[in-house]
Amino acid sequence: MKKLIFGASVALMCSGAYAQSSVTLYGLIDEAIRFQTSGSGNTLGMNEGAINGNRFGLKGKEDLGGGSYAIFQLESGFNVANGKFDQQSQLFGRFAWVGLQNDTYGTLKAGRQYGGIYNFYAFNFDPIGGGNINATDWSLFLTGIRFDNTVEYDNRFGPVALQVQHSFGGQAGSASSGSTTTASLIYNFNGGKVGVDGAESKDGTGHKLLVGSAGGTYAWGPVGLYLYGINARRDAGFSVAATNSGLPLSNTNLISNATTAFGPQTKARDDMFVRAGVTYQAAPQWKLTASYAYDHANNVAPGQNGTIQTVYGIVDYLLSKRTDVYLEVDHSHLAGASIDDPNGPLTFGGKANNFGAGLSLRTLF
Repeated sequence: MKKLIFGASVALMCSGAYAQSSVTLYGLIDEAIRFQTSGSGNTLGMNEGAINGNRFGLKGKEDLGGGSYAIFQLESGFNVANGKFDQQSQLFGRFAWVGLQNDTYGTLKAGRQYGGIYNFYAFNFDPIGGGNINATDWSLFLTGIRFDNTVEYDNRFGPVALQVQHSFGGQAGSASSGSTTTASLIYNFNGGKVGVDGAESKDGTGHKLLVGSAGGTYAWGPVGLYLYGINARRDAGFSVAATNSGLPLSNTNLISNATTAFGPQTKARDDMFVRAGVTYQAAPQWKLTASYAYDHANNVAPGQNGTIQTVYGIVDYLLSKRTDVYLEVDHSHLAGASIDDPNGPLTFGGKANNFGAGLSLRTLF
């Protein structure tokens, strides 16, 4: 990472005691050659890696004195294969926020950010930090991943970490339409952590998505153990607006619950998801990861249920401090009404099974 130190320029512009400021340019590229079966035929080609999305960004911090700082982050996602922007083609679709940080009173941020539920499970209890392809990250469609117009407060009280977040809907005539509110608590202890989180999202007509999550992780020598669950209940008729429309819940990656493969949805849908994972640091250069995910969905269509199961494994070899190469293999199985589910977090064009494998090169800068 390259740091641009602006202390000298600040000193020329200001008088009195001068605080140091810094801006960091950073990025990550994770690209794979991936084979995947599908309902329309097998494919082989370039694909983003299974662990991380490609990105570059700027983040800055200015010391305001007294343990306070002004902070910001701008982060853009892109597709290495064709050079296009990712995340709905938003310029800074991954992050765009500004905030204040204080050593005692915590951190306040405003802008486009990770949603509270995703932030909770992906970066605390998931073995690869949330994943980046459908086989490794499909739980995000139950919870959303990034939210526009978001204010977040974080602080730590001894071993307890608190996060409270609210995403404004920004809709004329309604303070709640398109809004999402989240709160989480995480307790840290020697070797691990446990936590709980809850969220409520409202669409443009008052239908709700209610999400609860709980998780835990523990490190035992070279072995890391991970476990978390998600319960997501979508009202019948819950609807997410089109990408970049500016309407309720646009650009969140949430899925709706308005129609089914068998006609209009008339009942609330309940997804009960769990993921277990393990990592093993076999040697300084070698890391092994395995994970199993299961989702049972009630009322995929009125009176019909379905299940999704995915298992993946990753063998990672570190070439240097910044660059590694890894092999990822996954298999997914759908059953019941989930096979033809237009509102499901994972679908394969009417097929029940899917196999994928990718060889990735990842580098940081």
